[in-house]
Amino acid sequence: MAEVLFGQSYYLRFDPKLWEAMQPYPPLGTLYAAAYVRERGYDVALFDAMLADSEERWAEALDRHQPRFAVLYEDNFNYLSKMCLLRMREAAITMTRMAKERGCTVILCGADATDHAPLYFDANVDFVLQGEGEITLGELLDSLTGRSQQPVEE
Repeated sequence: MAEVLFGQSYYLRFDPKLWEAMQPYPPLGTLYAAAYVRERGYDVALFDAMLADSEERWAEALDRHQPRFAVLYEDNFNYLSKMCLLRMREAAITMTRMAKERGCTVILCGADATDHAPLYFDANVDFVLQGEGEITLGELLDSLTGRSQQPVEE
């Protein structure tokens, strides 16, 4: 079991042009945030959607790791995270629903969530981090787990 499951909603299969070119990339921003949170003492796991065939693989990761927190941390290092937004937004919302069905607190960080936070809140996302969010994520997790008494700012 992992306390925090990280993922991202960029599925290469949902981007026909790059799927045909077979140009995957590692989710560096997601990896960086997961490493930062692990360094703060949290047990983390990672789901890499890049080569997954559907959101069902995320559901399997949720069932396997049974996290308290599901973090969709989009990769701001790569322009691809800003492309195909409607399909990737649908994936993020589906992934959110799956996590909420399993009792997770859902936290999002990424360009689309920043630009369209109300849409994600309507989909039951609990928190949207603004901008580069690894430090804010660490502070938020500390607050939510009681490691810190610092209040969460809206």
